Amino acid sequence: MNTSMIAQLPEHGSSQPLLSLYTRQYREHTVSEPCSLLFYEFYATEDVITYIPNGCMDFLIHENDTEGHFFNPSATYESVSCIAGSRYFGVRFPTGVLPSRHFHSEYYTANLLRLAAFEERISWFTRNFQPEQQSMTVSEPVHYMLEQICLSNGTISIHELSNVLCYSERHIHRLFLGHMGYSPKLYSRIIRFQSALAEMLASPGKSNSDFIKHLGYSDQAHFQREFKEFTGLTPRQFINLFLSTTLRS
Repeated sequence: MNTSMIAQLPEHGSSQPLLSLYTRQYREHTVSEPCSLLFYEFYATEDVITYIPNGCMDFLIHENDTEGHFFNPSATYESVSCIAGSRYFGVRFPTGVLPSRHFHSEYYTANLLRLAAFEERISWFTRNFQPEQQSMTVSEPVHYMLEQICLSNGTISIHELSNVLCYSERHIHRLFLGHMGYSPKLYSRIIRFQSALAEMLASPGKSNSDFIKHLGYSDQAHFQREFKEFTGLTPRQFINLFLSTTLRS
C-alpha cells in the first residue's frame, strides 16, 4: 500500500469539535509519519459523548479498558457511553486508512496504557504502527475519488468523477462502496458538511447564507436538515454550545 499517497489527502474530514466541547482538558497532536495520524486525549464530563461523521476511523481507549474500541466511518452521529471523570486516549486514522485484522487492538491497548504521558503514547504508537502490514489497501481509483471529493469540499458530482475515470457511475458507486462502506454521494455530503462546519467554527457570527450556497445547499432548510442529521443539533444549537464553551474556557 502506498502510504505516502494516502498521506497526501487533504485534511478535510478530521474534525470532531463535539469532543472538545463535551469533555475536559481536551488536547490533540498530529504526525505525518508513518502516515498522517491525529492523536487526542480528554477527560469525560458526561455519560455520553458524540462522534460526528467525518470519513475517518478512530481507535479509542479508556484508561481501565483491556481492549480499545474502533469507531468506523459512519453515516450519522454516534453517541458513545463514557465514564465521567475518566481519561481517554484516541487515534484518528486518515481518510482511506482502515486498520486490518493484523492490527491487534489488545496489544496496542496494553502497551499504550503502560505509558502515562500523552507524548509517550504518541511516540510509542508511531514507532510500532506499520500501515503496510496493519491497514487495508485503498485502490488508486478510490484514492482519486477521495481526493477530488475533499478538494471540491464535497461539491464534485459523480458524473464528473465518471468522466475523468472513464468508469460508469454504477461502477464508481460499487467500487467506492466496497472500499469505504458507503456511497461516494454520502461521503460527498459528509465532506460538504465538514466544510460548512469549519466555516462556522472559524466565523461563528457569520450568517449561514454567506457560505452554504457555494457548497451546493439548495436553501437554509436543506442545510439545517443535513446539519441535524450529522450532529443531532441545529446549527444555532451548535453555535450556542460552541460560544458558551469558548467563553467558559
